[in-house]
Amino acid sequence: MNICGIVAEYNPLHNGHMYQLNKAKEITNSKGIVLVMSGNFVQRGQVALLNKHQRAMTALASGVDLVIELPTYFATSSAEPFAHHAISILHHLGVVTHLNFGSESGNLEPIIEIANILYDEPKLYKQLLHDQLALGKTYPKARQAALNTYKFNDNHLSTASLAALKTPNNILGIEYLKALKRLNSSIIPTTTKRIGSTYHDDSSGSPIPSATAIRKHLANNLDLDLLTHALPKPSYLQLQSSIKDGTGPLFMDSLYEQLKYKLLISTPKELSLYQDVTEGLENRINNVVKSTYSYTDLIDAIISKRYTRTKITRALTHIYLGHTKENFNQFSTNMSPYINVLGFTKNGQKILKYIKEYDETLPIIVNRRQGYKKLDPLQKKSFEADLNSSLIYNHLIYKTYNTILQNDYQIPVIKF
Repeated sequence: MNICGIVAEYNPLHNGHMYQLNKAKEITNSKGIVLVMSGNFVQRGQVALLNKHQRAMTALASGVDLVIELPTYFATSSAEPFAHHAISILHHLGVVTHLNFGSESGNLEPIIEIANILYDEPKLYKQLLHDQLALGKTYPKARQAALNTYKFNDNHLSTASLAALKTPNNILGIEYLKALKRLNSSIIPTTTKRIGSTYHDDSSGSPIPSATAIRKHLANNLDLDLLTHALPKPSYLQLQSSIKDGTGPLFMDSLYEQLKYKLLISTPKELSLYQDVTEGLENRINNVVKSTYSYTDLIDAIISKRYTRTKITRALTHIYLGHTKENFNQFSTNMSPYINVLGFTKNGQKILKYIKEYDETLPIIVNRRQGYKKLDPLQKKSFEADLNSSLIYNHLIYKTYNTILQNDYQIPVIKF
């Protein structure tokens, strides 16, 4: 039986996501969709618009069969660890036959070509990358420059392949493919061409606006009527319900005061202990934080040629959540996946049964109190970070809307 895996944030789920879901089923002839989804904080270092349970419910109502949470340390990481751990979860389930991801190219071949080079690291490419990094370029720019030069020494590297590294969904696709190779996985990769606006297009008036545009619109105007064209019914109704109940949406400005307090009482040396705080970023933060008065002010004050907006937002989120380099390195190097189930359909329940039959030793958390006991010490440490991120998210909801939310132990797994 074909089962297709998807990695997503659904922040929020929009018409472009629905298109991919439907195409994924068609392309892979799947009898079930397993989603690995970010929790309450997402990959670009942002707080999720709606909490993970609300987004899981939307996914299940939109055609997903089983939703598994990506641990928060990886959900908020850069592309490579984000992709690797998400694919590792799908691989270890033992029942996923296909992977489908959205891409700007819609063509798997150029993405595979770049993934192979970046995974194998031929001697010439490795030297070119080293030379570019020595010039002080950021890693993404050094990698692109190295590949541009590499192309002239290898006629098999196409222009289309080079272009793949310039767009966010293609970049994640490359990392998914690298992860499949690293794991020696039998999962078959497929891709669906992204439709509608690009990731960075922030115009909500587009026929199929990006998640970025939808979030920007909601930050300025909670009137959902202007988004009826952009959201599938389950997503629209979930947003409508959250606004009515005071359980969302949430934006980055809500955490600024607490974040600033933590930055003010921390020394540069203490800041340097957190994940993604590298290249002297701790000094830059320490120098500017006193003169900023909003989250946007803070980001704008830190940005430079060395520090991109995404790097900064991700690093600040790690500081805010207490994500240390030491923990991240332990999880990346030594931790086996655990399966934290957020919800499932009747078909998803059957898939869970197949997973348990495939590997009885794989920790599957359906009842959180009982599931916690199945984890080894390192998995418990990661799971506790997941629980803490929910408590922090719930505090932000209370601070913003004066609404008290249940913690993860109080919320049962969704049975749709």
